[in-house]
Amino acid sequence: MLNNETLARELEDTAVLLARGGGEILASHFGRQISIEYKDKHQQDPVTEVDKAAQDYLVKEIGARFPDHGILGEEDADDSESPAPDFLWVLDPLDGTTNFINGLPVYACSVGLLYRGRPLAGALYLPWPKPGGGFILHCRKGGGCFADGEPVSVYQSDEPVNNRLAGLPGGLAQNMRFGKKLQGKVGEVRTTGSIAYELAMTACGVMQYSIFGAPHLWDMVAGVLAVQEAGGTVMTRFSKEKRWHPLDSVIPTWETRPPTFKELRRWVAPLVAGNQKVAPLVAHNMRQRFHMSAYIRRLTRRLRPKQKT
Repeated sequence: MLNNETLARELEDTAVLLARGGGEILASHFGRQISIEYKDKHQQDPVTEVDKAAQDYLVKEIGARFPDHGILGEEDADDSESPAPDFLWVLDPLDGTTNFINGLPVYACSVGLLYRGRPLAGALYLPWPKPGGGFILHCRKGGGCFADGEPVSVYQSDEPVNNRLAGLPGGLAQNMRFGKKLQGKVGEVRTTGSIAYELAMTACGVMQYSIFGAPHLWDMVAGVLAVQEAGGTVMTRFSKEKRWHPLDSVIPTWETRPPTFKELRRWVAPLVAGNQKVAPLVAHNMRQRFHMSAYIRRLTRRLRPKQKT
């Protein structure tokens, strides 16, 4: 890990400036008519001129300050086989685009920084009913988590509390269930439509815990570090792993073989964020629901004769 406190502070300060500038772009367009495109044929994955304008701003500012650093943004198209550099800025200029275009002020501008695969610094702009219309949640590894300079912390309890908020994906109930230890103790469920926003709310103690099925790196790098620096933990389970464990590096093999940008763009992993007791408790007590149709499909594939080559 980076052992340079002066540089770490500088990087956190830069992340704050970037998130604030990106957030100002978003806020200036909120509630106005904007052009919208869709990344998929079902028109469920929108991207707007505001997403692009905010990312252009972020990329330009990072390039001017740190020309040797890499950038992975949701709205860029870098799918190259070139290895990522040690310092990698991970950007989601507007997480919660559907909320934004529908006039719901639940979104975030997320600016995260990885150093050799580990979250090092992060900042998120979040709209909020206060003077200025929003605040910056910011952190660096080992430095704590702050909302506009005021320290924040995760909600502390030994198990989920029924009258406290919990962030769950909309489709979780169809595919997952909770074990006996958590039955009747899930909490007041909310689905916000923004992974970065929910991670920020977990870091601030607004949500007692939050679950995410398959976030990309740009959705979660800044928010994950915020939860960790607010005294919490984030559990994950990488592909082919059976056990949940605390997230340390997003790519554990980064030190020996840096990933390519193509590999980073394809990164997804489930997450459970919360305090150091609740997050592991929730992660270890989630069970996959049995679906007969899916079972039959898997069984059919296994019994299907192999084609001769």
